[in-house]
Amino acid sequence: MFIREDSNARRKRRHARVRAKIFGTPERPRLCVYRSARHIQVQIIDDTKGVTLVSASTYGNQFPGYGGNKAAAREIGKLIAKRALEAGITTVVFDRGGYLYHGRVKELAEGAREGGLKF
Repeated sequence: MFIREDSNARRKRRHARVRAKIFGTPERPRLCVYRSARHIQVQIIDDTKGVTLVSASTYGNQFPGYGGNKAAAREIGKLIAKRALEAGITTVVFDRGGYLYHGRVKELAEGAREGGLKF
């Protein structure tokens, strides 16, 4: 009998490989992405202190409309860039969270670059 492997478990293994190489510092924190079917969430994290510096997501009332498409991902990218620049963060390390750099993850990254973040 064929048992289908859990796709989220595969993603977590990929994310562990990525995280073994990526580390956020105070000078260059980590921009971490999480995406679900309906939403996308991004945080800027200082791994030396274990603190989230800035975050943005499509959850709740702060984001009108549907959060599971490319347009929403680009808007969240611009929003995180705006909040990061207000907090004095200009450069980050991009952590795609085990997701392929394609679709909504790519749109989020391009939106963050449009907003002024460098990575």
